[in-house]
Amino acid sequence: NSESGKPESLLHSYVNWNKRSVSGTVEDHGSLIAGADVIVTTSTGIPDTVLQRSPDSVHLSITPHGLEGPLADFPGNNLTTCARVGWSAINRYVDEPPLQLPLHQTGYISGVAGFVGAAAALFRSGSSGHGERVDVSEMEAMANTCAPWAELGLFIGGNRMAHGPNGKRDRGRAGPLWKTQNGAINFGYGDWAFWEEAMNFLDLPELAKDSDFIPVLGRNQKDTRPVRDGLEEAAAQRDKWELFHGLVQRRCIAGVVQNAQELIENEHLRSREYIISTQISDRRIRAPGAPAKLSATPWTLNRPAPEIGQHDGNVETTPRKRRTSSDNPDLPLNNIRVLAFTQAWAGTFATQLLGLLGADVIQIESCKRPDVWRGAGAPVPPAVRNPDIEQNPLNNNGMYNTVNLNKRAITLDMATPRGREMFWRMIPKFDVLADNFSPHVMGNWGITLETLREHKKDIIFASVSGYGSTGPLAEYPANGATTEPMAGLSSIHGYPGEIAQNTGGLIPDPISGYYFAAAILAALNHRQRTGEGQRIDAAMIEAVAVQLGDAMLEYDGNSHLRTPSGNHHPRIAPHNVYQAKGDSWLAIAAETDEAFSSLAQLAGIRDERFATMALRKTNESSLDEAIGAWVSDVDADAMAAELCSLGVAAARVEPFEEIYHEPSPQFVARGFLQPITHPESGTHYMPMVPWVFQNTSRGHITHAPCFGQHSREVFEEELGVGSAEYRELEELGITGTERLR
Repeated sequence: NSESGKPESLLHSYVNWNKRSVSGTVEDHGSLIAGADVIVTTSTGIPDTVLQRSPDSVHLSITPHGLEGPLADFPGNNLTTCARVGWSAINRYVDEPPLQLPLHQTGYISGVAGFVGAAAALFRSGSSGHGERVDVSEMEAMANTCAPWAELGLFIGGNRMAHGPNGKRDRGRAGPLWKTQNGAINFGYGDWAFWEEAMNFLDLPELAKDSDFIPVLGRNQKDTRPVRDGLEEAAAQRDKWELFHGLVQRRCIAGVVQNAQELIENEHLRSREYIISTQISDRRIRAPGAPAKLSATPWTLNRPAPEIGQHDGNVETTPRKRRTSSDNPDLPLNNIRVLAFTQAWAGTFATQLLGLLGADVIQIESCKRPDVWRGAGAPVPPAVRNPDIEQNPLNNNGMYNTVNLNKRAITLDMATPRGREMFWRMIPKFDVLADNFSPHVMGNWGITLETLREHKKDIIFASVSGYGSTGPLAEYPANGATTEPMAGLSSIHGYPGEIAQNTGGLIPDPISGYYFAAAILAALNHRQRTGEGQRIDAAMIEAVAVQLGDAMLEYDGNSHLRTPSGNHHPRIAPHNVYQAKGDSWLAIAAETDEAFSSLAQLAGIRDERFATMALRKTNESSLDEAIGAWVSDVDADAMAAELCSLGVAAARVEPFEEIYHEPSPQFVARGFLQPITHPESGTHYMPMVPWVFQNTSRGHITHAPCFGQHSREVFEEELGVGSAEYRELEELGITGTERLR
């Protein structure tokens, strides 16, 4: 059954495997609670007296808006969360309703965010015995997945990111997906270094010779309409896989739209043993496996999802060994050190989460190759220019400054023998080495788990790349825009009737970042118990495909291929975004008959066609018309608050940049958005982790580091490098604070 909450539900079968089920009230299971290491709740109604039975456990709470703040008691779901955090604002065509992300995305992302917070608290508990409440807000977990684009807009000024990085999109305009003979493809032409080879392969000789587009630097600042039009013509005549392999083998990134069927049958995923099968009733149904491969602790499917109450009376409880806890706990990763070759978004977001959890994260760049998100070659953005101080463009990019908080930054040229020698001397002092390079890069420097273990026996070596380190696509380049279609997310996103649509903000990167951080924390917990380090091989395509596992089960179990459904829900009606007074929009979802009754009374809707949820779904078009007519004359902000107070999930679609310029009181009350002052860029509200620890403060938050800011400090601390030697290293270009060309 494709509906959640039903017998043999495919969604239940996907998200509840490897579990046992007991039924009854919370009070019926006091011994289970008392013996639990982690207690997970998803509502605000759990009595404190129940949780106090296990005071040194980790209590993970995941709710729409968190347990505190002015929105704490308001309902929320995927539709309204997307409206509140900016996704709806940037997921749309001009003059058409803003779009939510595909079904269940908020739940999946909040789930892995909750895992990161709980795994960190559990890690600290393993050494200190200290319990913790980890209060996760779905709204905050989702805000982290699009925040860098809004911050970039605030740094540039002029509301440049109001529609996201893809800008205003008109229906029918090619890009970021182009139709092919047999589907659709994303062309990452803005980053194509081998321009002439790509254009000749696409039979576009005039564009191949166009000097305006040959240099990568500045290409996206040009009028690219001739390129988009040329690609549209070329793609329409070709097979999507021929285009994909032809371009990517020329190191020009691209990604085809795959649906659930194609993912299940994908050669690369099968070669990595990613596709597994689970038992549902008397059938084996194929599904995605783990979002990362851990060498010492590989994920395994041990049992299918249980029936409700299947294990009543059969679950033994073992009392936990109580330990004395400290009164003032440090942040969970306070004694963990991370050396990171991460850049752009996925890897840097993951290591920022570790840094905000207390780890000492040292980010390595090269004077010749700064992090691409520093905006190498771009001037200081207009809105942060300050003629009274010296500003380096590398230190003033809103995207970089959003995902590199609580880190130190050094430059080190690993292409030189001396640079590599310095790296190997530092390694014994670190717990984790993280990178998000193409798989061959670290190997070219002689860095493998085996060589690392010669210097640090229990090190955790974690890598994330587009396709992972093995399989036929391992060395193919990828980014968020190409991974989204390759991983299937584009195939279920968009307006009804479309074949596919990319989201407005490259969501595969933060999704992969969350899962990458989760894998590292799982490895840290294992090392704490056993003393064993391990290798982590994470693939963006696999992390994102996890997010549509229920759609894959739906295909393999029911032969139903999920397609874009806009703002609608398969069961709930109303569930849509309606235009309100002025240019504002209002998201409304009545998830129960009681909620709809309150909505109908307020809106003056009296119609037997809407008497039950099933009838409302059958007559959804008429229902949307009735609600749309009513909403057209209301204030979105005021009505959202009134509806929420009545138990109806509702939210104004927030203008994207406004969220960080004039933050929601909810974000401020929970400390999620905090003013961070950068010495060159000034003060901006920046997003933190999407949870609040009850017993631990967030600690001091440092701004994103300037280019090479901590090189002298780190090399002196770790290697005893003095002033004279440091100057020599600068002269040789091995380190420094200026870009070398």
